[in-house]
Amino acid sequence: MTTPAPPPTARPLTRAVHRPLRGDLGLELLRCKWRLHEAPTSPPPASEEAVAAVLAASAEILRTIMMEHGWPGYTLVGKDAARVAWHIAHNCPDIELQAEAQRLLEAAVLAGDADPDHYALLTDRLCAQRGRPQRFGTQYVQHRINGLVLYPIADLEGLDERRAALGLEAHAQYDARTRNDTVLSEPVGPRL
Repeated sequence: MTTPAPPPTARPLTRAVHRPLRGDLGLELLRCKWRLHEAPTSPPPASEEAVAAVLAASAEILRTIMMEHGWPGYTLVGKDAARVAWHIAHNCPDIELQAEAQRLLEAAVLAGDADPDHYALLTDRLCAQRGRPQRFGTQYVQHRINGLVLYPIADLEGLDERRAALGLEAHAQYDARTRNDTVLSEPVGPRL
């Protein structure tokens, strides 16, 4: 009588970061982006109302996903859809939704499942909306004469240390790139 061969050693299942667990959620988030791009571009206020309606609907989709699954990070929805989720949270007018998104996004960043830039941008956006100094130096105000003015920063001396803890570049590099990449919406300085 022969003994049966032992079962083959089970290999752990591995999944590439770009392959989401829930592709349906990722597609729903990507549809939000497409709907925003399809919003009418008629003159304001009609176009602003259309964009606001799309953002409100997208925010409700994001809220539902966050309630059921937590932050829609790379593992859950993939990198592209995770960026759309951040974009929705960053641009929606609902500060309570933004605060919950920030809390969940922080945990996802610490787990390596979300972009640290997104966390810094959302955190600073919330600070600015609440009238508090920002933490990571990502928010600017457009000034008619002085161009881009950095929104006030809490603990300026510790700024680069906080940025480095997230894996972000030094603020001087970020600032130079931001100023180089920004097109002001109206002329800066006196008209000649």
